[in-house]
Amino acid sequence: MESGAGRLVVWRDRCRGCRSCQLACSFRKTGEYNPSGSAIVLERDLATEKTAPMIRALSCDLCGGRPACVEACTYGALTFELLPRIEVRY
Repeated sequence: MESGAGRLVVWRDRCRGCRSCQLACSFRKTGEYNPSGSAIVLERDLATEKTAPMIRALSCDLCGGRPACVEACTYGALTFELLPRIEVRY
């Protein structure tokens, strides 16, 4: 599956700040559990005191259509949606 065939959706209200997504991403990308190698940064909203994942778009390749972060998130804070294929016919 092509990496451009879908998109990540972040559900900020579901995130619990466990960092499973961040560690899964770093392991898939670098082979190490190291947050600095992840395409995900967890940010805290000071007004609401909630933490939510932010995706570094330029370093995320959607893991070839099976994002490790989505598979690791047990709270459903990250989901992957397939995009419809567009065909142009002449």
